[in-house]
Amino acid sequence: MSNNEKFLWGSATSAYQCEGAWNEDGKGPSQWDIFCHTSKLNINNVSADISCDHYHRYEEDIKMMAECGQNTYRFSISWARILPEGTGKVNPKGIDFYNRLIDTCLKYKIIPNVTLFHYDLPAAIAERGGWENRKTVDDFLNYAKICFEAFGDRVPLWATINEPKYYAYCSYLAGVYPPNVQDFNRFACVGYHLLLASAKAINEFHKHNYIGKIGLVHATGNVEVQGNDEASKIAYRNADLFYNKWVTDTCIKGYFPDDLFPKLKESNIDLSFVKEEDKPIFMNGTVDFLGANIYSRSYVKPYTSGETRININNVGANSNIREGVVIKGWFETAYDENVRRNLWGREIYPKCMYDELMELKDKYGNIPIYITENGHGCYDEIVDGKIHDDERIEILQEFISWMLKAIHDGANVKGYYVWSSMDLYSWVNGYKKRYGLVYVDFENDNKRIPKKSYFWYKDLIAKFEGRNINNE
Repeated sequence: MSNNEKFLWGSATSAYQCEGAWNEDGKGPSQWDIFCHTSKLNINNVSADISCDHYHRYEEDIKMMAECGQNTYRFSISWARILPEGTGKVNPKGIDFYNRLIDTCLKYKIIPNVTLFHYDLPAAIAERGGWENRKTVDDFLNYAKICFEAFGDRVPLWATINEPKYYAYCSYLAGVYPPNVQDFNRFACVGYHLLLASAKAINEFHKHNYIGKIGLVHATGNVEVQGNDEASKIAYRNADLFYNKWVTDTCIKGYFPDDLFPKLKESNIDLSFVKEEDKPIFMNGTVDFLGANIYSRSYVKPYTSGETRININNVGANSNIREGVVIKGWFETAYDENVRRNLWGREIYPKCMYDELMELKDKYGNIPIYITENGHGCYDEIVDGKIHDDERIEILQEFISWMLKAIHDGANVKGYYVWSSMDLYSWVNGYKKRYGLVYVDFENDNKRIPKKSYFWYKDLIAKFEGRNINNE
């Protein structure tokens, strides 16, 4: 990072999780609207119809970010707010809303970092097969063009897709996100189409003289393996293919890993969705930067037996689900009893920040990286009008310390975003699992109350103001 280039300190949200206003001003329904309103698999029986009402309170929220010292805000655009049917007629009120949001960011000297797709597929497209349908790739390209033309003069950072791996994994393998499918073949098809859509949108972006850079956001999970024998080395490679390299190799290098398709064929995956004519699209559609959402590592061991299964705890402290996976013929989860876990069963292992960043540097050289999400979910409570979220502070501080060490050791990190700006809807987990720097009192007119972590983050940002982060 050059001496005059400011490090970005910010926070992040996504449209469905925070905006509310689910059917206002011409917005069409998304697959999450339909799921939350109709599915018995919506186990917490809540929706983001209102959530924290960011749609109406965005200026209040952005002003709070600025008062915290944040100089950037990562948010996503609701595809169904721009195109209610996913294709066809543009909704001018949707364009107007994001113009206001972007202009408000700029008013408060906050750099907008905009994601085009963060899980919330328009319902009309979902009904036509969603990302399993190759037509959705071109529908996404059309949507991306509209956004680039409307906002490309003011947005310096774009991301095409948020977490293609995790979206495909939760929706088509674990089956906890809509359309609630458990099918490895459909998972693979969706993953391929997501990356193809990203590459096409990046190709389109680079044809024009927009002010910004464009990348993709990956849910990282650097792989560590329990043993060091030959079977463990194979499990490592299989897990790294499954969790990371099918995304990162493809969006950074422009081609899939050599051993990916043979491994998929070995698992009886029908690869008819892979087309020869897509190769130059991937090759020319590589990212300007990688967004890395870093929460935990992937700790694995060799596959032993059984069918593919995914266990995810969306209930929290009272669940008896032990999180983990078995991917038949590939690998399975290992458990390190010495590593602490949060109340949803996820490892709390801040060193994974350093390990992941150094691994990306080793594999992909000097590619710019933004930590587009890093956070800690817990049950926060108001006590005497305040929220003392000391556990969050402690864990975020550890993550950031490891990030600074990685930067010192040569990782090309340009920015860091806490997940999340304020408390919001946490997908199937609902509202009890909170991540925000700002508490939202959902029972009291969505009142905003800065948490102790908000003031800690403000002090941390102030400490780095005007200093060269490479020397920390």
